[in-house]
Amino acid sequence: MEFTKKDALNFLSAMEGYHSLLKTIHWSTTNKSEHELVDDIDESILDYEDRVAEATMGRLNTRFGVGDLKTLMPDAKTLDSMLKELETDVVKFKETIGDETKYSGMHNILDELMEDICKWNYLRTLK
Repeated sequence: MEFTKKDALNFLSAMEGYHSLLKTIHWSTTNKSEHELVDDIDESILDYEDRVAEATMGRLNTRFGVGDLKTLMPDAKTLDSMLKELETDVVKFKETIGDETKYSGMHNILDELMEDICKWNYLRTLK
């Protein structure tokens, strides 16, 4: 099965959901370090979302229109469970993209996101 614009929009819509969830976690934190970490993660999520969108449009020679992106909220309610869900979504999306040669740029972006997820998992344990 070939990677499609719809596949990318589904992933990007999930990223929008992570952004929304991170804002609510950010506003409900009870300590400064978590408050700042969640803000940093959210900023990175928005950057990865943009990079994936632009790489997809370049690789598939397409454009996303106004209204194409929908917000898909994750099941997670905590930072810990959100990071696990995000990691699962990234792995599934990499599998959906497939061909690591044809889509190497996209795989590189997602590998960087996975590296950041590992870092965020570590940083959230610090007090």
